[in-house]
Amino acid sequence: MAKTARCPVCGMAADPEATPLEYRHMLFAFCSDPCRERFQRSPEAYLEASGDRGRRGRTRQRRLRLGQRLDSDQRETLRDLLEGMMGVRTVDIRGDRVAITYDPEQASADRLEQELFEAGERLGRGWAERLRRAFIHYEEESGG
Repeated sequence: MAKTARCPVCGMAADPEATPLEYRHMLFAFCSDPCRERFQRSPEAYLEASGDRGRRGRTRQRRLRLGQRLDSDQRETLRDLLEGMMGVRTVDIRGDRVAITYDPEQASADRLEQELFEAGERLGRGWAERLRRAFIHYEEESGG
């Protein structure tokens, strides 16, 4: 297995040495014991959805309009923080817009709001308030 891997349940980074599991002669790495246990209960569910990094279930996309563009360092910081959150599938940042696709069973709105606030604090220069306002005045879509 590679030095770093993705958890087949939630897509987060996983240490292949910490929680490996062999299934169908393949080794899988998990980010946590709960994800490992979830996989063990229904491994085929995660294998069937391998085109989506193994995650299934309904998704939502929350689109935020920031009113100001992020520079490249700010985009990278925001993307890294959000993509590191369990349940977040993708983060697309274009211009002053951010689209977050997530699994609401793994990533609650409260947790997203907290991560955005923390990201804003790290970005400084009024970003915490700007991200908070954008989070409140969002557009959201449900998917399957």
